[in-house]
Amino acid sequence: MFFKAAHRGGNEFWMYLITIALFALGYIVGQIPMLGAIYYKISTVPEVTQDTLMQFQENPDFTLFGIDSNVGFILLIMMFVFATLGLWIGIKFLHKKKFLDIITPHEEINWNKIFWGFGVWMILGMFFEGVSYAMSPENYSFQFDLMKFIPLVLIGFLLLPIQTSCEEFMFRGYLMQMFGLISKNKWVPILMTSILFASIHMMNPEVTEYGIGIMFSYYMAAGLVLAIMTVMDDSIELALGVHAATNIYGALFLSYDGAAIQTATIFKSENMDPTFMLIIFIVMSIVFLLLAYRKYNWTSFSKLFESTQIENEIV
Repeated sequence: MFFKAAHRGGNEFWMYLITIALFALGYIVGQIPMLGAIYYKISTVPEVTQDTLMQFQENPDFTLFGIDSNVGFILLIMMFVFATLGLWIGIKFLHKKKFLDIITPHEEINWNKIFWGFGVWMILGMFFEGVSYAMSPENYSFQFDLMKFIPLVLIGFLLLPIQTSCEEFMFRGYLMQMFGLISKNKWVPILMTSILFASIHMMNPEVTEYGIGIMFSYYMAAGLVLAIMTVMDDSIELALGVHAATNIYGALFLSYDGAAIQTATIFKSENMDPTFMLIIFIVMSIVFLLLAYRKYNWTSFSKLFESTQIENEIV
């Protein structure tokens, strides 16, 4: 049903090209407040130089510029607000579709699925983090700052889902349906959106810190898991919850050097092992998919290789 929803409205290829361009333009425009704040600091604070900017590119910590980490977090989110707006404009005015069509084929969003995905993924993350802590407690340092953490919680839960939802709307929603229309099957959209998802994240500072190979593998695995749950569940609702849980966990509870999101988390990992992180992610994903399979009575995983073509059906 999710791929049937793609047939609604107009689907000429030029519409997709312009909408993707609007999304990219919104992403660029949304960086103006952040870049303005950074260059203001460079021009007015003697201690802040171009070298500071180079350090920021490797480790995006806004405190390098004397900008509060929570304020920097908000500035970072703005690019995703404008990118989502660009996507919405393309879908509404070019494709003549409802934005809901890239989320679910149904008449309304199933919020219970989003919250279930969020809660289960968060619990799994905390469990495996506990296992990691038991194995190497010396790898964790406690850095809790109540005065910074309280506003961070509000920012994390109110604004960070904008960033994660933006990526899901584009990759697991819009592009997934686009590739489904082009290829007329489901495995190509799964593969293509996962490759693109991993590729776009190659701009993250983790790549410089830990290497292209391992980080591409991690983001590729993440893209595949999110795509699989989207196809199996016929909506991006579970993916919305899981992605939000992943990034909120990283923004509130555990950070590490080189992470794309640098905030005043409760703990910091002193020696993040990306290979171990990938292994844990794969195990968590298998457990989650099996739980969702049982919870939502999914059909066989052979569904991932079905056709997206429809015949004589009104969508």
